[in-house]
Amino acid sequence: MCILLLVNDAEAARNNASESALQEVRTEIDRVDRQLVQEIAEREIWVRAAGKLKAMAPAVGDPERVEQVVSRVRDIAADMGADADVVERTYRTMIAAFIDLELDQQGFLDAPVIGRLSVADAGEVLTLQRAAYVSEAQIYGDPALPPLVQTLPELVAELSDCLGHKALRGSRLVGAVRSVMDGETLHIGRLTVAPDLQGSGLGTALLAAAEADAGPEVTSAALFTGHLSAGNLRLYERNGYVEERREELKPGLTLVHLRKPLP
Repeated sequence: MCILLLVNDAEAARNNASESALQEVRTEIDRVDRQLVQEIAEREIWVRAAGKLKAMAPAVGDPERVEQVVSRVRDIAADMGADADVVERTYRTMIAAFIDLELDQQGFLDAPVIGRLSVADAGEVLTLQRAAYVSEAQIYGDPALPPLVQTLPELVAELSDCLGHKALRGSRLVGAVRSVMDGETLHIGRLTVAPDLQGSGLGTALLAAAEADAGPEVTSAALFTGHLSAGNLRLYERNGYVEERREELKPGLTLVHLRKPLP
């Protein structure tokens, strides 16, 4: 009987010691967690500051920057003897959360996503085009501007023979741009943004996407707009385009041709 009691007492002591040791470990984990949260809070301050310097959603979710960060923290993990895979998974989750924070901060949580334009998009592009160019028709007093009278077969033929990008907000097409390379020049045309998103920076993002299509032989991008289209002119000049010449298309409508050197 005494031997049994001694065995039970020893087992209880071991259990108490194990429980005590586990509690000590958990206390240390809690301490580290507090430090981590403090560091995350500081990171949030700098993320918010960076977010204010980014004009469009693509700049927020910058894949190249994400991979740079992940590569760097994996190297740090290796230097410190930590599991690099665990660190990477933790950082990717944290970065995704901070991207959502930045997008929400700037009102881009449901921001348009830019992708390739195809012939299959012709119907939606035509609808968008007609809606977006109504204001231009009012400026020039001309309901027969080319974008407003272009037919679907004409647009299909154009899309089959050019480069292009579209902006989707969910399933809705809210922006488009077309371009054609001719020797050393990238000709950009029909930059179109849904009326409710004009002035949001989407035009700038579409321009950048079009310019990125330029091959190594291309040295400049060229485009044109009407002389009374003040908003368009401001957009193009803000993005580095310089007036090259003017061409009177007909009484009341002069085309302003602009060009921008490409690196």
